[in-house]
Amino acid sequence: MASNPVEKVDACSISVNGISKSYGDKTVVNDISLDVKKGEFLVILGPSGCGKTTLLRMIGGLEKQTSGDILFDDENMSGIPPQNRDIGFLFQHYTLFTHLNVRENVEFGLKIRKVKNKDRRSHQ
Repeated sequence: MASNPVEKVDACSISVNGISKSYGDKTVVNDISLDVKKGEFLVILGPSGCGKTTLLRMIGGLEKQTSGDILFDDENMSGIPPQNRDIGFLFQHYTLFTHLNVRENVEFGLKIRKVKNKDRRSHQ
């Protein structure tokens, strides 16, 4: 029986506390708070332009929040670069690597983390 690679990942909790993002005088994310417990799966839905991507980019460290805190397992991630956050996300549009198929795009992060091929594909 193949092992489940999700069980091998050391999941963390994520807390977003009063996070906001402004560009000049335009606020694009305003005072968002949420908690994601270890092992939970999060989907963010909303109309175009409501701040979903900006929120995810802040959690991933690709954008700096104007105010508020982002915590992974109660550790403040402010100032921690994306490559040191040990987190990933996928956008709804298939534009990550256009030369790869969907499975290869999803597996890409696992390859970078050196997860064995048999573990990356245990649920085919």
